[in-house]
Amino acid sequence: MLRVAKVGDLYKATVTELPWSESEYWVSGTMQRSELIRALSDRGWHSTDISDAFYAADPEWLARGD
Repeated sequence: MLRVAKVGDLYKATVTELPWSESEYWVSGTMQRSELIRALSDRGWHSTDISDAFYAADPEWLARGD
């Protein structure tokens, strides 16, 4: 499961199940939106899952700039 949290003007992700391995766990540091999207994409997350997690954390995330 992917969860994104808004921390001030930054975002933080918590991953409890990675798409390719249920045994891994990952927590990001706080990052700008584009950095976190890149980090999640590099770990195999689909863009739909990423955008859904951002929307759940911050419905206005697309309107905000980095």
